[in-house]
Amino acid sequence: EFDRSLVDPKASTLYPVKSCSNGKLLALWHFLCDSLKKNPFADVYQNLQNTELAQDIQDMRLRKKKRQNIRPLPGSLYLKKTSGVPRIPLKAAVNGKIPGRYTPKKLYGYGVQKYVSDITSENAESFRFSLLQFIKLEAFTDEGGVQLADGGWLVPSNDGTAGKEEFYRALCDTPGVDPKLISEAWVYNHYRWIVWKQASMEKSFPEIVGSRCLTPEQILLQLKYRYDVEVDHSRRPALRKIMEKDDTAAKTLVLCVCDIISRGHSPKTQSHNDTKTPHSADAKVETSAALIWLTDGWYAIKAQLDEPLTAMVHKGRLTVGGKLIIHGAQLVGSQDACSPLEAPESLMLKICANSCRPARWDAKLGFHKDPRPFLLPISCLYSNGGPVGSVDIVVLRSYPMQWMERKPDGSVVFRSSRAEEKEARRYNSHKQNAMEILFAKIQSEFENEEKGSIKPQRRRKTISHQEIANLQDGEELYEAVGDDPAYLEAHLSAHQLEALHTYRRSLMEKKQAELQDRYHRALEAEENEMNCPKREVTPVWRLCIADSMEQPGRGLNLWRPSSDLQSLLKEGCRFKVYNLTTSDGKKRSCIEPVQLTGTKKTQFQELQASHEWLSTYFQPRVCTNFLNLQNPDFEPLCGEIDLAGYVINVVDGKGSSPAFYLADEKLNFVKVRCFSSLSQTGLEDVLKPRVILALSNLQLRGQSMHPTPVVYAGDLTSFSTNPKEVHLQESFSQLKTLENFFVTAEEKLSELVRSNGRSYSSSPALQRQTPASLTDRRQDIKSSVSLTSCCRNLGSVTPVSRKSPTPTSSAEKDPKSLKRRRALDYLSRIPSPPPLSHLGSVASPCVNKTFNPPRRSVTPSTLKTVQTPSHKPADSLGEDEWVNDEELAMIDTQALRHNFNELKQCKEDMRG
Repeated sequence: EFDRSLVDPKASTLYPVKSCSNGKLLALWHFLCDSLKKNPFADVYQNLQNTELAQDIQDMRLRKKKRQNIRPLPGSLYLKKTSGVPRIPLKAAVNGKIPGRYTPKKLYGYGVQKYVSDITSENAESFRFSLLQFIKLEAFTDEGGVQLADGGWLVPSNDGTAGKEEFYRALCDTPGVDPKLISEAWVYNHYRWIVWKQASMEKSFPEIVGSRCLTPEQILLQLKYRYDVEVDHSRRPALRKIMEKDDTAAKTLVLCVCDIISRGHSPKTQSHNDTKTPHSADAKVETSAALIWLTDGWYAIKAQLDEPLTAMVHKGRLTVGGKLIIHGAQLVGSQDACSPLEAPESLMLKICANSCRPARWDAKLGFHKDPRPFLLPISCLYSNGGPVGSVDIVVLRSYPMQWMERKPDGSVVFRSSRAEEKEARRYNSHKQNAMEILFAKIQSEFENEEKGSIKPQRRRKTISHQEIANLQDGEELYEAVGDDPAYLEAHLSAHQLEALHTYRRSLMEKKQAELQDRYHRALEAEENEMNCPKREVTPVWRLCIADSMEQPGRGLNLWRPSSDLQSLLKEGCRFKVYNLTTSDGKKRSCIEPVQLTGTKKTQFQELQASHEWLSTYFQPRVCTNFLNLQNPDFEPLCGEIDLAGYVINVVDGKGSSPAFYLADEKLNFVKVRCFSSLSQTGLEDVLKPRVILALSNLQLRGQSMHPTPVVYAGDLTSFSTNPKEVHLQESFSQLKTLENFFVTAEEKLSELVRSNGRSYSSSPALQRQTPASLTDRRQDIKSSVSLTSCCRNLGSVTPVSRKSPTPTSSAEKDPKSLKRRRALDYLSRIPSPPPLSHLGSVASPCVNKTFNPPRRSVTPSTLKTVQTPSHKPADSLGEDEWVNDEELAMIDTQALRHNFNELKQCKEDMRG
């Protein structure tokens, strides 16, 4: 009953007789084994023949098993993990050690086989066990295979090795496994990740688990456990749920980097710290994103990295084997659900640096136990790192609402509420005028068309009373009435009059509707042609925030904030904020380049903060004392201050960068410089002398303190003559009680500025605003010492005249006339000359010379040559200090000469 080839040592295969039963075949197989021992070639072919016979027997069992109904039977590993018995954590099992890196020589010294060092995630699927290293030869000699844990038979190949094919057959041959429910691809995939995991364990902790993890029995146990979980209990891992569209990739995930497909292009090396923004606005470069493989231990998926993560790959901070905790990932590349083993090449996750951080080495892969966004410090955010999951912040400062207008050319303009109201009125007025002009044009064209369409009517026949009584339709009555309604309407009945009026109204409504339709079409055409485009205005609310554990502030922009949100976010409150985005921000004194912005998905969760905690990280608003600004060590929160004081003088109020002086009740002065003109900010009616003004969010930039401290009013600065803040109202009440304050403050400011003009450390800002001081210095060189002392009394800024004449003629309104009048007013305020002791006992030769005006009005030949004094002036003028010709032309030289002659006569009288 057995084929003779079974005993032929030269036969390459065994051919059992089909009529032989399994029991007989097994008995004959044992008989054959005993017979082969007597064969001289038995040592060479014994293992081969037994293995092939065991493979055939296993095939027969699998074919029979596929025709049966298999009842689930949990494996030993699944029962242990679900028994409820406390398990030893992996970190405790390795005695708290972290994964190490060892050379192959050291690994071999700890008992790790040499081939383990070469196993990677790419070649793990093709790895094959040499079973003679794990199983005794007698097991193959007796049975042709070996029965491992959970009852699965592992039959090696003809060369005595076992790979994914043999483990697939062994898993199908395991009790409780239905071969119809799994495929080869499913087993091969899990075989790959199990082999890589077990090999990585041995390489990371060789002294503890060396040669204990990567064994055939462990592989089969792990395969049976995954069958129990995924097939029998229908519990799918994270990546399978995501790819099959049964769960979202935005939840918090822990994944492992298993391979790097493409590193992309390396971005430019940045100079500042890696934990901060990796690039500045002017250092952006176009880079292709890196591609990597990520796995949850069960399946794998490609991932596309953004620019910061790509830079980490090039720097070696993102390597194979490292774990990442990710939130807010996006599944891109395919809209259809698919199995992980059938995923298209384009399917991948898109992850961002601001929602991705390295995870601990012992973190469990898959969905995190807390699906909410994980907390991140603001200092480690990237400006181009995408959305931010969650931050813990405290609101330091809340700024006034701003309005952003996007122009048709793509430019953007930010305005305050006052400036936006002014711009809206200007736009509405311009649009109304344009609409009226357009409507008048359309109406004129429509009326002309109506007149042209009216046909000349023939001479109307005389209509009898009987014919009038027979007319009932409104149109017939309208045609009959024609141009002479008075005669016929007197003979119409009430019903006929109502029909006539109804028809007339319908005609008027039809014409009006047509006119309106033409007007709206023309109006849309005008808007499309950008003659009067619609305004795209969006409100934005800016906050200055800080991380709950950090002091430096950051900017937070909230677009279209609701009233509830504005009432919720108060200064000094602590919040946990979800779903923010980052961008490049303005480099202000207290703001880092990272700018946070709210989205539609942004949520605020208020947190309770103790008084001690707030006192450490928050400073409430106060009205800053003017004396504190003179202290170089003064550092306010966010680099901003609030002030209240009298407006003493406005410098260059119509210029692009106006400035004004404030004074407190103790006659301390502060100069406030604006970044934009008063007309743009809508402050012409607010910023006037002798007005008590409250200013919030002034920027302190550490400028020169002479003659007064300088602060800056930016786009977030608010001006108010009736503040609602308590700390500003207290200062207001103190300033309102002062009497005759303005006159005294004006005189003191004038003296302060004049004294500063005689020093060489005067403020550059003041010198730019007052070219008259340079004129005085030039007069000092070309005229006498006495004139020098007089002219130098002219300060850089002169207080506003209390008795300024009102212009009554058109000539006085001319800018040149106003400049000339202002120059004369300045010269009329020159004080008396200083005492004689300051002039010296001997008259200067320059005094006796003929006075020469600054500009020559006659030919040089008619003027006497002025001899240069032997001594050089102490302060010689540089080229950049000379006065422009236009400014010199505004000075009345005849008045200067008259004053000089009077001064000279006074000196001669005193000398006599």
